[in-house]
Amino acid sequence: MTVINSVKQARKEDISSIASFLEHAALIHRHLDWRSTLDWLGSQPFLLWQEQGEIQGILVAVPDTPRIAWLHCFAVKSSSLVDEGWQKLYHEASAILKPSDISMYSIGLEDWFHSLLVRQGFNSSQDIVVLDWNHHISPYIEPAPGVTIRPMIASDLDEVAIVDEKSFEEQWGNNRETIELSYEQSQHSTVAEINDRIVGYELTTGTQYSAHLARLAVHPEFRQMGIARSLVTNMLRYFANMGVLQVTVNTQSDNEASLHLYNRLGFSFSGESYPVFAL
Repeated sequence: MTVINSVKQARKEDISSIASFLEHAALIHRHLDWRSTLDWLGSQPFLLWQEQGEIQGILVAVPDTPRIAWLHCFAVKSSSLVDEGWQKLYHEASAILKPSDISMYSIGLEDWFHSLLVRQGFNSSQDIVVLDWNHHISPYIEPAPGVTIRPMIASDLDEVAIVDEKSFEEQWGNNRETIELSYEQSQHSTVAEINDRIVGYELTTGTQYSAHLARLAVHPEFRQMGIARSLVTNMLRYFANMGVLQVTVNTQSDNEASLHLYNRLGFSFSGESYPVFAL
């Protein structure tokens, strides 16, 4: 009997088989995404490794920006297939991405995936650290004169995307579509304005019991004006008034400015950290 062993680009009509595979896969890495794995269907590379028509593994590494691709998902049917699946799927993905000179990044959220990335030649240069709020709200300090903090609205998103692009290293940037998704999924979102120009913003997700500061940015030209502090304290007061006392935030271990700001506002290291890998 001929063994059919192939890697192919997923198609919309594969959605049911992919969903079933993800329910039963032994090992799954999912990136901290605003999209679900299936939301990436139709974009490349979203690859399936199949034997005899049955999915053995998937890899999703659709570029987030023209030069950056995060590993959105990698999964295999059984733990014995980790390295084989990676080699088959990544070989095909790199052929798709290489012509565009795209760098690949991932976060080692699970021990098995962390080990796989190291074996496959990824390098870790920094960690993502998780901070918890200690329930203390600093007195609200007004930002510099002329700065207004107000709720974000949908028509702000083009300007918010510009602030985001200017505020982060390329691998941490969000494109316009991702910013819209994060806005739609947030429970609290505000912008800072100077002369009707948006110069900073905050997006926070939330449930009845907890909240997570997902995005905070201030345009480099307008830092050291108390804008970030005002955006965060405004958010903390909102959730405290809602009875939510568990608030978290992630930042890079080497981002001294962010760590200093969050420490001043009552956040401290939770003990959780995850390595960031690049290839």
